[in-house]
Amino acid sequence: MERIIGVAKMQTLALLAVDKDKLDPFFSRVPELFRQHHHDSSQNPELYEELLYKVHRPYTNDMLGMIDDWMGLERLKISGEQEIMLRLFLLAIRYPDTLLFDSLDEILVNDVRRLSAYLHFSSHTYTIWDDDTRKGLAKLGFEIPDTEKADPFIYGAYVGTIELIKDLAPFTCFLEHDVPRQRLFQAALAAYGRE
Repeated sequence: MERIIGVAKMQTLALLAVDKDKLDPFFSRVPELFRQHHHDSSQNPELYEELLYKVHRPYTNDMLGMIDDWMGLERLKISGEQEIMLRLFLLAIRYPDTLLFDSLDEILVNDVRRLSAYLHFSSHTYTIWDDDTRKGLAKLGFEIPDTEKADPFIYGAYVGTIELIKDLAPFTCFLEHDVPRQRLFQAALAAYGRE
């Protein structure tokens, strides 16, 4: 409970103290930063964009495996019951809710990167968890704690902060591109965090 209160306080303070002077230089570079990250060969942009259309309801193991392949992860090995639980989770969750993470088995929440990618490709509204993106957020004044597990509060703060930045962004940040806006800003923040 203490951890939850700490994350909530930290996030509330960060959101109340948005520093426009830190945001403006980032906003002026969003298109450039997005291209730098998204079009890097390590991101396999062609496969990413294909997956936006290949992953659809009803979700199958092959679709989830394609996401694992794109992320460079070993395919998830779970029981039939866990697979059903994961599919139901992907069907039931509604953006920006993250509390449903608590309903999943330990094996399903032990990798926030994987689970966030499944959510991203199944709904296009959730943001993929990335350490460079967290560093980019920190440079803008938003400290998101590190975690490997899919913690509903930490991931929720991450998603909510990126949504806030997207809402504050001027129209010049929004490129004509096939990728969802969450990916646009997550990619730009990741490149910004690596600088």
